[in-house]
Amino acid sequence: MKNFRITIGTPVNYEELVAYIVINGKYVALLNQDQGPDLITVEFLEDYPEEGVDIEVLTEALIEAKRILLNG
Repeated sequence: MKNFRITIGTPVNYEELVAYIVINGKYVALLNQDQGPDLITVEFLEDYPEEGVDIEVLTEALIEAKRILLNG
């Protein structure tokens, strides 16, 4: 069972689509492809939990978000 959700968005301060990673109901990161599909960057958001997140969940979420963003 997934402990995360991926949401695609189009914030005005980005030229391309972004993928938001939501873990345990908190927006923790976004993937941004403004520099092209070969240079996707990760930005950690202010809602990132103080206790952190499970590395396996975060890794799975990052892979899934990149897949959705590139194949979207």
